[in-house]
Amino acid sequence: MKQRVQVFNSDEFFNPSKYLLEEENNYFIHSAGYVNLSTDISQKELIFEENFSFAKKIFKTFHFYIKKFTYISTAFAIGDIGGKIENNYHNNTTPNYRNAYEESKHKTEKHLLKQGHKNNVQIQILRPSVIGGNIINKPINYISKYMVYYLVGKFFYKNPLLEKNGIRLSVNFKSGLNIIPVDYVAKVITIVFLKNIQELNIVHNKCTNLVTGLTRIIETVGYKQFSFLDNVSTHNIQNMNKLEKFYYSSIGNHLSPYTSSKPYEFNTKKLEGILPLPQYNLEDYLEQTIIYAMENNFRNEKW
Repeated sequence: MKQRVQVFNSDEFFNPSKYLLEEENNYFIHSAGYVNLSTDISQKELIFEENFSFAKKIFKTFHFYIKKFTYISTAFAIGDIGGKIENNYHNNTTPNYRNAYEESKHKTEKHLLKQGHKNNVQIQILRPSVIGGNIINKPINYISKYMVYYLVGKFFYKNPLLEKNGIRLSVNFKSGLNIIPVDYVAKVITIVFLKNIQELNIVHNKCTNLVTGLTRIIETVGYKQFSFLDNVSTHNIQNMNKLEKFYYSSIGNHLSPYTSSKPYEFNTKKLEGILPLPQYNLEDYLEQTIIYAMENNFRNEKW
C-alpha cells in the first residue's frame, strides 16, 4: 500500500505534469471541504474561497489528466426544500439554501457539471448527509472529527453553565436530521466511483427525529434540565438565561436552520440497490457514538 500512496505538498500537487500523463485514464476524487455552517454574511467570501474557488482551481489544473472527476458534496446542498428529496439537484428544483456552505457546494456542483461537459471529463457528484461513527468496521463508532450532532453533545458535556441553568431548545417537532455512518459512506464511494452514476445521495432512508434524537444525545452526556419548543423563533424566546444566550449565540446559531427545517426524507432506492443500508436503531446509534466521543473527550484526530 505504501508504494501506491504518494503525499505531495501544495506546490507539488498543483504541478501534475511532474507525476501524471495526459494519456492515462486517471480518476480524481475531491473529498476536501470547508464545513462552516455560519449564517454570518461576513463568512461567505471565505466559505466560497475554500469550497467553490478551490474546487474550480483543482479541476482547471487536472482536467487534462483525468477521465473522471468525483466530487464529494453534501446532501444538504439543495437547502431546506422539504418533502421527498431525489438524487438530481440540477433539474428544475429550486434550492433554498440555509447558509453559504450549502450554496457554495451546490454552485460548485453546477460549475463542475458545466466544465466537465465542456472538457469531456465525466463528473460524478456524491452527497453524504451528516456523518456519524463507524457501524460496520472496527473500531465501532470511530470517527476522525466530531462535527454537527457531536457538537451538541460536546456543548452539554461538562459545561459549567449547566449547574444552575436549564435550557429551552427550539426544534420542528415533525422534522429530523439525516445521519449516515462514515464507513458506509466510504464503502459506497469505493463502489460507485467506477460506475456511470452522475449524482447520488449517500444518506439514510430515515431521518432521526429531532426531539427523540436530541433527547438521547443530551441525556447521554448527563444533562437533564432541558425542554423543547415547537419551532419557536429564537428571537421570540423570552427571558433567556446565561446558558440559553450562550447556546443560541454559538452552536445554536449554526444549527437552528437545521433544527427548524421542513420535514424531509431522501429517495434511497438507487443507493440501496448499490449497497444495502445497515440495520440499527437510530437513537441507540446516537447514544453509542456519543459515548465513544465522550470516552475520547471529543478530541479530533491530528493527522
